[in-house]
Amino acid sequence: MTILEVLKELSGHFINFTGHGFVYGPQGRMLLKNLEEHWFLHCVTMSRYNVFLSDEFSNTLNFITKTGMSDVPFGLAAVKKSKHCWTENTSHAQKLNHHRTAEVAILSNEAEAQDLFRDVQKERKIWWRRLAQCPSRFKLTEERKVRNVDTVDIRAEFSFGNMIVEKISYHNDVQKLFQMNEKDFSDVRMVEHVMSLDWGSLALLCDARDARMHVRSMLAPHKVAFRVEDAQSDDLNRFVLYLNKMLRTRGLSTILTSSEDVVEACLVPFVVSVDPSSLENGIVRVKDRSTTLYEAVHITDLAKYLIARC
Repeated sequence: MTILEVLKELSGHFINFTGHGFVYGPQGRMLLKNLEEHWFLHCVTMSRYNVFLSDEFSNTLNFITKTGMSDVPFGLAAVKKSKHCWTENTSHAQKLNHHRTAEVAILSNEAEAQDLFRDVQKERKIWWRRLAQCPSRFKLTEERKVRNVDTVDIRAEFSFGNMIVEKISYHNDVQKLFQMNEKDFSDVRMVEHVMSLDWGSLALLCDARDARMHVRSMLAPHKVAFRVEDAQSDDLNRFVLYLNKMLRTRGLSTILTSSEDVVEACLVPFVVSVDPSSLENGIVRVKDRSTTLYEAVHITDLAKYLIARC
């Protein structure tokens, strides 16, 4: 099976190749947004050191040094478009001349930089494996030198070919890289990890396809759908609208639909079932589609229950 056949199975409402880049449908764009937000949470917000969001690393580095915030380690982060195609053995890939990347450059002193390089490799591999339905397909490649830069890739392996989803590199000469003259940076090294949001989204979708079309709930375009046992009941329908509004105000993306096909196609991880007894006791049943198991939850705990699993 080729990657184009896989994309055809996923359908156009997720992702496709058109012209020279990736084209997203509505569900795919939400998945891409969720992946970027998850990256930002772990690599910027929850970082062990200061990470500064930047459009141009050199300008931001000059600002940091002038304002006295340059004590290492610290990081620079950016989301941008790359014109380098990284993929291996995937047909059609050579026609794609840009993809969206999310990168972090960590500046550290020379004594700790090599250990940091190894730690980042482990952390990033674990991060990808936690997102995957088949974690073992995400692997580190052998370390190699590219233009005097030590580089390791994280690669997702499939029957139709491999996709590089992230590059991790170790740079010796930060002053030359950023064209800086400050003596304070003479013994500073840089560890950089750059992930492809586009190829990463595609890899996770292909991984989901191999696992009966399930993605991790944190990345799912919509987290919750509803099922009404008696669709003709006005009271139940109003109750569902109330629950839907309650979940959305708590930041959970929901989709209102009565079609099982839509739930399957949109990869919705949780389905909340409402029946006449729910109006009396406030109990609804939540189905986890990845396990097919149901759990009874009171509506006062519903948002908390779902947030904990997303």
